[in-house]
Amino acid sequence: MNSCIPKRIVASWKRFRRMLTVFGLAAFVASGPVLQGASPDLVSSTPRGAQVGSEARITFTGDRLDDAQELLFHDLGITFKDLKVVDAKKVEATLVIAKDCRLGEHHVRIRCASGTSYARTFWVSQFANVAEVEPNNEFEAPQLVALNSTIEGAATPEDIDYYKVVAKKGQRISVEVEALRINNIRNAVAVDPYVAILDKDRFEIANSDDSALLKQESVLSILAPEDGEYIIEVRDSAFQGRGTYRVHVGTYPRPLGIYPAGGKAGTEVEFTLIGDQKGAYKKKVTLPADGSETYHVFAANEGQLPPSGNQVRIVPFDNVLEAEPNNTTKEATAGAALPLAFNGVLQEAADRDYFKFTATNGQKFRFRSYANKIGTPVDTVLYIYDAAGKQVGTSDDADGSSDSRIDFTAAADGEYFVMIKDMLDRGGEDFIYRIESEPYTPDIVVTMPDMVRNDTQYRKQFDIPQGNHFAMTVNVSRSSVSGDLTFDVPNLPAGVTWEADTIPANLSTFPIVFHAAADAPIDGDLYALNVKTAAADKPVVTGTYKQVLDFVRGNPNGVLYYGSDSEKFPIAVAEAAPFAISIDKPAVPLVRDGTIRLKVRAKRNGYEGKILVRMLWNPPGVSGPATMTIPDKINEIDYELNANANAEVRSWKITMLAEADAGKGLVTVSAPFTDLRIEEPYLGMKLNLATVNQGQNVNMICDLSQLRAFEGKAVANLYGLPAKSTAAPMEITKDQKQLLIPITTAEDTPVGQHKNMFCTVVVTENGQPITHRVGMGGILRVDPKPKEAPAKPAEPKQPVVAAKTSEAPVKPLSRLEQLRLEAKEAAAK
Repeated sequence: MNSCIPKRIVASWKRFRRMLTVFGLAAFVASGPVLQGASPDLVSSTPRGAQVGSEARITFTGDRLDDAQELLFHDLGITFKDLKVVDAKKVEATLVIAKDCRLGEHHVRIRCASGTSYARTFWVSQFANVAEVEPNNEFEAPQLVALNSTIEGAATPEDIDYYKVVAKKGQRISVEVEALRINNIRNAVAVDPYVAILDKDRFEIANSDDSALLKQESVLSILAPEDGEYIIEVRDSAFQGRGTYRVHVGTYPRPLGIYPAGGKAGTEVEFTLIGDQKGAYKKKVTLPADGSETYHVFAANEGQLPPSGNQVRIVPFDNVLEAEPNNTTKEATAGAALPLAFNGVLQEAADRDYFKFTATNGQKFRFRSYANKIGTPVDTVLYIYDAAGKQVGTSDDADGSSDSRIDFTAAADGEYFVMIKDMLDRGGEDFIYRIESEPYTPDIVVTMPDMVRNDTQYRKQFDIPQGNHFAMTVNVSRSSVSGDLTFDVPNLPAGVTWEADTIPANLSTFPIVFHAAADAPIDGDLYALNVKTAAADKPVVTGTYKQVLDFVRGNPNGVLYYGSDSEKFPIAVAEAAPFAISIDKPAVPLVRDGTIRLKVRAKRNGYEGKILVRMLWNPPGVSGPATMTIPDKINEIDYELNANANAEVRSWKITMLAEADAGKGLVTVSAPFTDLRIEEPYLGMKLNLATVNQGQNVNMICDLSQLRAFEGKAVANLYGLPAKSTAAPMEITKDQKQLLIPITTAEDTPVGQHKNMFCTVVVTENGQPITHRVGMGGILRVDPKPKEAPAKPAEPKQPVVAAKTSEAPVKPLSRLEQLRLEAKEAAAK
């Protein structure tokens, strides 16, 4: 919060924030697996960053790092040398940071012989690091630091750190904090920073808690009112945080906004940087044309850069810049045919900005505002009006932020208007917004499903042991794209290959398997995974894999607070695993409404412990156990799959993940693909209602539907019988139309309607069983035994063997007919 906000509001906000903390809503934890092990495990680094154009010795900490081989950086600008393994929890390396390395956040992983770690952050500054020196928690005894330094410090509960700088009158004193973003330590409360600048008499000149630009991080800048000493106070906003922080203290510019907030890819745009203490300034930038959607502009002023860039959007269509006044439809800034990006500033309270555009009947566009997502304070509300002034669309919050979205379809040819306002009717020079009218163009979004809650990085490192396999499912989201899709992995480590089927048009999740040759060199890097349209007669549409790297999550419920997107994922050849698994190719198909037992085999190489296995992906309509365990020293299990009545008939490639704690963290491998055929069942069955008295026998009449010819005889077993009743297995031939299943009851078989009976029918093919579930929902009604039970149980009037095909089907007796028959038999005695 800036000092221009009334003190009563600041105080109220502080009280509110402390209340949130008390109830656990403002506590943050860094993400990472809790119960699930990962090998190796990178946690953090000391220091957390270094100066651009320098070499710095960095210590990386974590677990199972004793076989570290290299550091993998997601972006250019940082390399390493002199990597040294200290022990399993500590690795040291010298980082070489190029002079043109981008300032701010970078992502790093440690690749070990056993695999690749999660991504963690490392931060690059234009200034040299200065370490905090305790004690510095008294205002009267602050730590002296030079302007244009980056302080590496630590916060503890109830801790306040004071730093002293010396400035000339009119000189900027800018402060920007990296705290919440850099604490990757699991299960620890991160630092939610608060900073203030005070004069030597302890008068607070300005303060900052949250900021629109950097969300929960603090950013602050003043012009020194006179020559002298100034004190910078740094602490956790609720006095409860625990973790490290980096504070950039200097004379650098700190613009709070950038206008326009985006531009057309590949073009030069002149941006105006707004909100700096010395006034607005301009910078021309040629935006990249590489498909990036966002870009950070670092705009120098007086020879220095801000520590973090101002984010802008990159799109393939033109900008429209507002021309004031544009507060009504009559004054609306003129646009043209969509798509366009409308840019403006809500410069004062209650400002409304209108833009005019044209559309033709049936045209569809998605209007999306950008403000909160790009670091401006506007809480946008969008409206769309037709030429007559009738409202045809409105939106407040959308997409998990305070930005807005409207899906618009033009009802007629003509002019339309889009209007934007702030929800609370606020305004100011930094209330910058951008409205993009996105066309519904063909697009494919490629991601991977999260396998555990609140951990987007779990099992998204493709560590393939030598001579083994690793698999993962991929999600594809199509927009204006139809038809089948294919995978495309353009580059891989030496000795690594991949296999996957074509992704059918009706599926959005599909598996891919990677294999490393036994002699593949232990190596790895970051790679792209693409999915593209398969139709040869249509233009190719390609989607590139994107992943959210979650770094900080908040309580309760692990809500993601801070993460970054990545378009590459690590693939590495790891040292050979002490086990492998495979699935025997089934000799028979899995039929609809049927089951099959897969033989899963473990090949052990020195590891005799238990192995957890799970189906990575099931074909449509197929289900099975969530997990099963291959017990200690056992080499095989049966894994049952079930198909429902709508399972898609075709051949599918299936695989399975296996994991075990094999002595050095969790080792995960997969089975190679195995073909599973889904086919139509051989026969169907209807179970007719059967009624019987306790202690008597009855034949349940079953009508058969012969769907496909089979050789030999099938065997039917009736299930779901009440206690103390039995039914013998019965044989069925391929020509049979009806089956009589004799049921025997006892005198104490429970009375009532016994529902949900069914049969399993097993057809044998190639010496293997093909199991059907048929006749679902059969009913047996058991009545009380007669008061005067006959001396001898009546023999069944119908044969207990299957009727010959030449005989007419037996018609089941109605309940009235059964009662008359029972009365006649009783009278005869």
